[in-house]
Amino acid sequence: MSDKLWSLATTGAAIGAGVLAKKVTEGTWKFVTGSNSPSNPEDPEVNWGEAVMFALVSGAVVQLIKVTVNHKSTQAYAKRKGHLPESVAA
Repeated sequence: MSDKLWSLATTGAAIGAGVLAKKVTEGTWKFVTGSNSPSNPEDPEVNWGEAVMFALVSGAVVQLIKVTVNHKSTQAYAKRKGHLPESVAA
């Protein structure tokens, strides 16, 4: 796999991870609070505490999914090629 193909694959994985993170964040918020996630946490009508909690939950979910996807894709690359991609090995 060339570095260009690797870059394209990781971009695709990042897009997929973003979609997954949104769904997981909304589901987690609904499970924890019993209500839908704020459509726009920056709206002044949204309670400050709710906005902060949403930022913490969504940030944690996004980072967890991002790290997991990147870690697994790097493992797959290394297994296939026998070495880490240049962008990771540097």
